[in-house]
Amino acid sequence: MKLLLDEHLDPAIAAALRREFRELDVQSVEDPGWAGLDDAALLEVLDAENRALVTRDVNSMPEHLRRRLKDGLTHAGVVLVPRSIKQTDRRTLIRELARLLKERGAEDWQCRIFWLTP
Repeated sequence: MKLLLDEHLDPAIAAALRREFRELDVQSVEDPGWAGLDDAALLEVLDAENRALVTRDVNSMPEHLRRRLKDGLTHAGVVLVPRSIKQTDRRTLIRELARLLKERGAEDWQCRIFWLTP
């Protein structure tokens, strides 16, 4: 399983997840230098890398995903973080991502969207 945390998520979350899941390849968008890419370009890169995106961008990301599928393209999966999880609440976000990984991490995430539910 490979994940990328979008710009709006604290890079410390990636470090915490790596401590809990030794086999998990999780990076912050700053790690590989993808910060600043527009959503369409980022989804393209992540699809090629087979890396799912974790994002708080619940407004425009679903539209980008629909457009990719409509154009016959795929994506590596997306985890949407609802506004009910505050941006500063790293503990809840880590807990909910860990729960999702334990419950669904072995599944194929290609072209799937998951919502975290606190």
